[in-house]
Amino acid sequence: MRSTITRRSLFNLCLLSILFASIDEPIRVCALRVSFAEDDFSSTTGNGDFLLLNDGIDCGIYTIDPPPHNKEYFESQLEAVHYYFNNISYGKFGLDIINSKVFPDNSESNYKLDNYMNYYNPYDNFELQEQRITELFRDALLKAYGEDQINFSDYDIIVIFHAGIGQDFSLPFLDPTPEDIPSTYVDQSMIQSHLGEQSIIVGGNVINHGILLPESQNHLLYDISQTMFSDAMNPCDYQFGLTGTFALMVGFAIGLPPLWNVDTGESGIGVFGLMDQGSNNSNGIIPAPPNAWSRIYANWETPYTVEYGNQVILPKRSENKIVKVPLRDNEYFLIENRSNYVRDGVSLDSIRYLMGQMSIEETYPSFIEILFDS
Repeated sequence: MRSTITRRSLFNLCLLSILFASIDEPIRVCALRVSFAEDDFSSTTGNGDFLLLNDGIDCGIYTIDPPPHNKEYFESQLEAVHYYFNNISYGKFGLDIINSKVFPDNSESNYKLDNYMNYYNPYDNFELQEQRITELFRDALLKAYGEDQINFSDYDIIVIFHAGIGQDFSLPFLDPTPEDIPSTYVDQSMIQSHLGEQSIIVGGNVINHGILLPESQNHLLYDISQTMFSDAMNPCDYQFGLTGTFALMVGFAIGLPPLWNVDTGESGIGVFGLMDQGSNNSNGIIPAPPNAWSRIYANWETPYTVEYGNQVILPKRSENKIVKVPLRDNEYFLIENRSNYVRDGVSLDSIRYLMGQMSIEETYPSFIEILFDS
């Protein structure tokens, strides 16, 4: 991904987690749509409710995650993440779409909390932020159960989709909305530390982990974008999709370890794997697959071992085409052949370059346009 936007550190407190379904079985998702008390605060994006109309910069048919952000929109988000994991695991893992559900049932309804959005991420107070994030997860569960008596035990993971933008990216200028809510995997240690209980008990359902996500990662959908990107030559290139962040959070939930330094934020494998900056490849629309080690760890692939001196013809990434080269008893190389071609010998960058060279003004089309059209 070639962009001036980079990832902020995400809250994550554990490396391994346990689902009721194993890592090679589909997981059932309960998705809750949660809004906040209406506000006009400048420190958060939006007004506390879900977008039904585009209030920002119009990118036409090249708009990422366009409104209305209704039930059907979030169902499509579940499908996108399912297809991603089903593809990169070669059919061994995904979401159980049939037995997953988005609540509430009405297309444009949601569960409205009493607090303003900025209550859950107070500026410049890290300890209180983490507590409030955990409270948001609890408050959403209680509100949804109070209205619809959902049997949360029917699901393996609960995903809270809240109104507004995620506080997950560093922009190339001063952030005007520092109290947006960061995307978070809420684990049992957070619940115990900040709520004083081993688990959250709702209507007899025992809940000890879940995911918090925004309705969108696309700032251009909101009226604030008119000033945020007023100097950008191609503002539509600053759009980001929710799929990458969602896939990353699911990765945490199923036990894939993060591959960046969670204490310092320093990148480990960068854009080459889902569990680092690769979750935002192609503007979050096409996340990188987990790296070879992660896929082996998840039991989605098996490497084959070769010794020095052997000649290996390695095809582009496909099932069980990972080479393991032992160095010593506790160290080895893993090698695979990655390709970013959209068709044989052709990448998105080469398409964009060729179109720019062929134009009379030698202007290059938007990356988002090339991505969508290809």
